[in-house]
Amino acid sequence: MDLRSETHADRRRAVLSAEVEPSRRMNICDVGASAIGEAPYAGLLRDGLAHVYGFEPSPEQFTRLQEIKSEQETYFEAAVGAPGKRTLHIHPRPGFTSLFKMDAASMKAIGKEKLVSDRVEEVELTTVALDEVEDLPRVDVLKMDLQGGELEVLKGAEDRLSEAVAVVSEVRFHRIYEGEPMFGDIDVELRRQGFRLHKLLFTKSVMMPHDHEGAVVRKRMTSQLLDGDAVYVREADYSAEFSDDKLLFLLLAADAMFDSPDFVLHLMEVAVERGLLPKGLWRDYVARLRSHQQAGKEGGA
Repeated sequence: MDLRSETHADRRRAVLSAEVEPSRRMNICDVGASAIGEAPYAGLLRDGLAHVYGFEPSPEQFTRLQEIKSEQETYFEAAVGAPGKRTLHIHPRPGFTSLFKMDAASMKAIGKEKLVSDRVEEVELTTVALDEVEDLPRVDVLKMDLQGGELEVLKGAEDRLSEAVAVVSEVRFHRIYEGEPMFGDIDVELRRQGFRLHKLLFTKSVMMPHDHEGAVVRKRMTSQLLDGDAVYVREADYSAEFSDDKLLFLLLAADAMFDSPDFVLHLMEVAVERGLLPKGLWRDYVARLRSHQQAGKEGGA
């Protein structure tokens, strides 16, 4: 790696990558993979610790992914959801393309009616459940961002997710699309499948429309929650119920994919007890946390 472009996250992850030795690469499934921007698991790919199985129905995006992929990436030109014939609503702004039609009334309620475009292209396609994809192994971590289709993915992936340690999903608090599942629906399904909410990676809010918008600072007056990304982790006694690989995969995901260094340190203690990591590794890891996360003196055993 070019040290001039090395990030703080790279330096922190390097402490783990040098010591973590699972028996195989972590299987990451990315539903809604895109060639736009760097994925949160990119560092794990660079370190040779993961293999990504991505799904992208857009021919243009799929072709781009095929052009830039590494040997540790496998992509499927397929739309994931409840199996059957569906309509993909391709919005002029790619981030709003969905299997669901945009809800005009709901968008108007938050002053975003201009996003309800009359230039949406409708394309017929066939969706497939993850459990039906023969070349997809059981998943260790699932990442989803597909504008309303997340619940369908979860319901069609019980076998593929049966050994998963974490799920990172976009969740909605205010409806954007007609009939799309909301945060509560996603939460119920993930808890049913044995996961618990760990954190919200981020949330987006918007300002409610009013006649005095010119008199206020918009970015300081956004009270209406819109959406965000939620992290769910497997509900378990990690010291007793997790295999060595599952423990190490969750530790790596907590560091690289959802930025939970306290969780990493928690799991590291279990890994040290099993002899999977050296006892003093926590010191090197803490030394690479950002300054505001450090106490300024050693702590712990």
